[in-house]
Amino acid sequence: MLKVMAASDLRLRARTSWKAFAGAYLLAVVVALVLWYAGLKFNLGVPGWIVGVIGLLVLIVVAVGSWLVRVSREYRIFEESMEVETGIVARRIDNVQLFRVRDIGLSQSVLGRFLGVGDVVVTSTDHTSPLVVLRGMEGPRAVYETLRELVAKAATRRTIIVERENPPS
Repeated sequence: MLKVMAASDLRLRARTSWKAFAGAYLLAVVVALVLWYAGLKFNLGVPGWIVGVIGLLVLIVVAVGSWLVRVSREYRIFEESMEVETGIVARRIDNVQLFRVRDIGLSQSVLGRFLGVGDVVVTSTDHTSPLVVLRGMEGPRAVYETLRELVAKAATRRTIIVERENPPS
């Protein structure tokens, strides 16, 4: 029998936040400014417009790269499972049943704390996906708490109580 998850079971649907790339954006801007400054101030033996284009390319590569990362990964948390869908052309979906989750962690850099983004780390007994990292989550504490609550519910539902049978007389 095929069990299809209802849309009402969906508790969270998210992608990596653009804020997770703030450090890369900042570094790209600094590199572009240094290139532009060096191109204007010093005689590099290269026309200034080429240095300007190279600086612009740095910004474009970082912007497109971060966009590709964002669109290539989606996280979905349901009442009883969690999915990570990756890929742009070829797609892959990894599913972890929440009753298999053994530990949930939260990791934030200093910049991540300031911007309100972080990684939620999920460790499970799943053979194909024992470690799942939900990267660059906006409001990571809320995601962490949602997962913690759902894992506790899933563990309660899956608890099997074995009663001792009376021995034959």
